[in-house]
Amino acid sequence: MIVRKQLYFFCLATLVGLASPVALAQQKHSHAHEHGKGNLEITLDKNRIVSRFTSPLEALVGFERPPKNQAETDAIATLNQRLLNPVTVFSMNAEAECKPAILENKIVRDAANKHADLHYQLEFTCAKPAALKQMTIHLFKDTKHLKEVRVEFVGPSGQKSSTASAKSSTVAFN
Repeated sequence: MIVRKQLYFFCLATLVGLASPVALAQQKHSHAHEHGKGNLEITLDKNRIVSRFTSPLEALVGFERPPKNQAETDAIATLNQRLLNPVTVFSMNAEAECKPAILENKIVRDAANKHADLHYQLEFTCAKPAALKQMTIHLFKDTKHLKEVRVEFVGPSGQKSSTASAKSSTVAFN
């Protein structure tokens, strides 16, 4: 009986020891929130491109808590106005003749109202998908806090990852 209990506790301790690093890694990954950085996922399927951009609000307006004054309220309003015109945020090379549509545009706050992320998703429908070569990220122009955007691309040519910045804001698809 004692051997059985010892074996039970050994197995339980082993399982907890193995599961904890996995759970910790998953928790850390799912809560990735790095100031000055954004993430862009791009999926190309035939003539349709879906792009999903997430970034701490701090990288786009300089703060992420609720606005405290008129200048901060205006900064959020200016960002929202810009996001309503997708071609001022992202654009494809003109030869592909892509038309954007907003699928999601929201600010997601944590329960304590200390952290906020922008979730922005677009769909582009391209008249000439064979001519599609690149996407330009225009967010760097007016956002001094955004330093880099990590880009993950999936399309007919496979998967690719890269990093865009103010100096190199165009992402090639080939």
